[in-house]
Amino acid sequence: MADRGRNYRGRGDRGGGRGRGGDFRGGRGGGGGASFSGPGQGGDYRGGRGGGGGGDFRGGRGRGGGGDFRGGRGGRGGFGDKFGGEQDVFRPNAAPKPDTKITQLEDKILNGLGMVTKMSALQISSSKGSKPSSDDRMPCRPAFGNKGTEVTLWANYFALDVKTPSLYKYILEVTRKSRTPPKAGQEEPEAKGMKRQTVIKSALDQVAKGIPYGTEFKSQVVCLARLQLPENQIVRVSYGDEGKDDTYDVKFNPAPDVDMDAMRAYIQSMNDPTGDTTFPKFADAVEALTIIIGHWARANSQVGTLGASRYFPLDLESERKILGAPEFNSVIRGYFQSARPATGRLLLNANVAHGVFRPYGSVPELLRDFGSNSNPHMLTKSLAKLRCYRRIPAEKAVPGAKGKGGGKSGGGKSQGERKMKAIICGLAMPGDGSGDKKPRVPRAGARASEVSFFLENNVPTGLKANAYCTVAEYYQKRYGSPVDPSLPVINVGSKQRPTYVPAEMLEVIPGQPLRRKTTPDETAQMILFACRSPFANATSLVTVGRKCLGLDGNPKLTEFNITAGKDLLTVRGRELPVPGITYLNTQNRPSNIRTNEGSWNMQHVRVLKRGRMIEKWAWLHVDYNDARAPDHNTVTEAMKHFVQFMRDTGIAIAESPCLAVPPLPVPRHGALDVLRSSFQTLHKREPRLQFVFVVLPGKKTDTDIYNAIKLLGDVEFGCHTVCVLRSSFIKRNPQYFANVGLKVNLKMGGANHKLTSDINIVKQGKTMLVGYDVIHPTNLAGSAEGLPSLVGMVSSIDQDLAQFPATAWAQAGRQEMLDATLEERFKGRIKLWQRHNKSLPQNIIIFRDGVSESQFEKVLNDELPFMRKACEALYPKNQPARISIIVSVKRHQTRFYPTDPQHMTRSRNVKPGTVVDRGVTQVKVWDYYLTAHQALQGTARSAHYTVLLDEIFRPTLGSEAANALEALTHEMCYLFGRATKAVSICPPAYYADIVCTRQRVYVSDYFDRSDTQSTISSQTQVPTVPSREVHEKLRDTMYYI
Repeated sequence: MADRGRNYRGRGDRGGGRGRGGDFRGGRGGGGGASFSGPGQGGDYRGGRGGGGGGDFRGGRGRGGGGDFRGGRGGRGGFGDKFGGEQDVFRPNAAPKPDTKITQLEDKILNGLGMVTKMSALQISSSKGSKPSSDDRMPCRPAFGNKGTEVTLWANYFALDVKTPSLYKYILEVTRKSRTPPKAGQEEPEAKGMKRQTVIKSALDQVAKGIPYGTEFKSQVVCLARLQLPENQIVRVSYGDEGKDDTYDVKFNPAPDVDMDAMRAYIQSMNDPTGDTTFPKFADAVEALTIIIGHWARANSQVGTLGASRYFPLDLESERKILGAPEFNSVIRGYFQSARPATGRLLLNANVAHGVFRPYGSVPELLRDFGSNSNPHMLTKSLAKLRCYRRIPAEKAVPGAKGKGGGKSGGGKSQGERKMKAIICGLAMPGDGSGDKKPRVPRAGARASEVSFFLENNVPTGLKANAYCTVAEYYQKRYGSPVDPSLPVINVGSKQRPTYVPAEMLEVIPGQPLRRKTTPDETAQMILFACRSPFANATSLVTVGRKCLGLDGNPKLTEFNITAGKDLLTVRGRELPVPGITYLNTQNRPSNIRTNEGSWNMQHVRVLKRGRMIEKWAWLHVDYNDARAPDHNTVTEAMKHFVQFMRDTGIAIAESPCLAVPPLPVPRHGALDVLRSSFQTLHKREPRLQFVFVVLPGKKTDTDIYNAIKLLGDVEFGCHTVCVLRSSFIKRNPQYFANVGLKVNLKMGGANHKLTSDINIVKQGKTMLVGYDVIHPTNLAGSAEGLPSLVGMVSSIDQDLAQFPATAWAQAGRQEMLDATLEERFKGRIKLWQRHNKSLPQNIIIFRDGVSESQFEKVLNDELPFMRKACEALYPKNQPARISIIVSVKRHQTRFYPTDPQHMTRSRNVKPGTVVDRGVTQVKVWDYYLTAHQALQGTARSAHYTVLLDEIFRPTLGSEAANALEALTHEMCYLFGRATKAVSICPPAYYADIVCTRQRVYVSDYFDRSDTQSTISSQTQVPTVPSREVHEKLRDTMYYI
């Protein structure tokens, strides 16, 4: 499932929400606060960032709630008996100490590298103005961090004992051989999915001949000896499932051998004997291990698979929840697995994951669940593209004919019952077939006695040739099988060439993933099912997870001499000191706030710095034109109280709106034109309009209205907008008002709070922080042709790190690395800093969000040069900017669980500020895992930071650089401007992600159009999406917050 998630956003940390089938992995989000920060976006992009944890979703945006007066987030509420009698921690009082041999090896390797001496020398050379060296790229860890209270934690890793010799590897190509040559410019189609797995297995059965092999049944195979291949390396396979009579060629392309000995030597020394400097190290060997370990589960018919590394038990009802009408899809608790190298050992990373699968079982039972008399078109949609087993009954005996084997069988010839695979097209429909002899289907979803087809060959006794017969007649005469007259006929052919089968002859195969967005109701149920405590998830890993993944008694692991440890590992972690928070009190003097488990409240305080005065503002009360007329006076009174609340909190806004606007009725679909007309009227009456507050109807946000408001305000008219839900707004809850007010102040350039103790590297006013991210048009049901990737970039302009103005642009779709536009936009960020600080920043710390390890070198080789060019155009040659690049990743699979109730939160997670930089890392890679936030529910997901380039920390701080960077990222998590809690990833990366999501809102009509293309002809193409830039009045502001 994978990283195909389908997407969300609440606004504390990142967590669950709306997902597309397959993996449902929540993004960043979660804390309380009732204010609306944007609709769930389904799976159109990578997803947003919502709640504290939970089962691993990538779904829509979630919001927490409850609690006392919290400026941005609301409280956690009580936990009650939600843990159902679970133990506080996994295996209490039984956690072994972290492996001392690994700890000693880590220290030995780092000391052997002489890092203390190197860091001292680096500080001296830096003070003399030396130029950056090649050692600054993918720099070695300067030291392990040592600040904070040491704790022991469980990690979701099993130790691997790998004695596998070097492996032979092949890259597979699977091509169907058509009976007629393809037309010029066309290629033979490839087999995919279950069909591809069947074809590859058939090919391997021909050539492996006892040679142990492992494959993901997609593109690779690794084995202990060379396969016995024909000279052209092509194996021809016949494929007869689904009524096909196809032939496929499977080509085994030899790839470089996989050197397992070299990998084993590397993990013991962290020194590559080949001198290769690429990263990640020995990726081919690690991938081969993952393939071998996953082979058993992927080949098991009782285990469903999604993506490259996620496996789901299909035969355990305890791990499955049916999501109900309209389609009765299921969410299944499954398990991720992937091999990873660490210092001194190879590890298997295993994690709980969740996937959404389509229903399975007999088609009559499914029809009864769906409602047999439901709209036939909806039934077709529910059944379409499902793979099934088609039962073909034994043929009716023909009197006087010989039976099988030359004997008699009931006085006639009889062919035994058979079963074959098929793919459901849908219900029988009037438009099926073509030509003079097309089927006769009187109505959509007609029954077997109503659907007739033209019978030419192989005519059963009792029926006429070259004449029409009904499906019921055919099955009665040929098989002696009566057909259920209450069920619709099913088409297992195609729309053009239908094949009609009685519903009772079909059984849907389990394990087929959902390929569309989940509905809001499905999403809510998935979150409830997936949201489990660290104890529950850790327990699942060592019980059901091991069984599902086949870690015990697995003959494939025995063949390759691989053993997985029985227990989860323990590692050393540290709880970093908690920073203080400062607001102003009611006398406008600094007031320090205490935090509790990473959160705090705003009682009796004001914002630190008010933004620009909002002198010209208006508000719209939007409602559906077919709804009952709302009480406009109630909303008006709530607006008055809200404005007064903001003024009391220190936010600069005029007491009354500059315009009086009556309620605005809009249609439930296509509200954009009505809203545009209203915005035009507002701007004609007051050209200097700065801010528009919009009160939205209902208890849930209308995505179309929200998207239209942001497009009009941000792009077309250039005024800030904030949307609130009427049902929450009229309650006049101070928490809600404060949550919205924090956004208002940030949009106008204000600062809501700061750290009591300034961050050392920032307080001198010489360091700019930058965050940037890219999101892609992935996981859409239809074509993404013409849809762009969207880039968001933010940068700091003050030493309190309160303001992060943004810039955004579009580039070629599905292109992760940034293009030449990066140079100009980065240059613009530096000029913006210069404008606010009267000088160029000496240090630029960049947080690159969301790139995988395989893309690290691309960031350095493809993106860094554009940023260097931008600096060269602005800085004197003898005073270049010093740059550090840190990648921040939330979508990883590493989890940590507490071992001691004294070191856990009320949600039974590790405490905010917990950092891990050893035990599951590589000494020579400068990375660490930081759990800065309190996960309100589920299992907390840490942020994984990796340093790709460092010209700042090591030259400035030497061996203290590791502690300094950990402290910087941790303390910045308390500076997320619209929250009263620490968030899970530092604000530059978090803000950049929000900017990307806002960009997607501006072109949502194109993406929504693509996401419905699965019901449209494949010939339909999405037009090229126009670039939509933010209005010049809002440029260089936090319009996106």
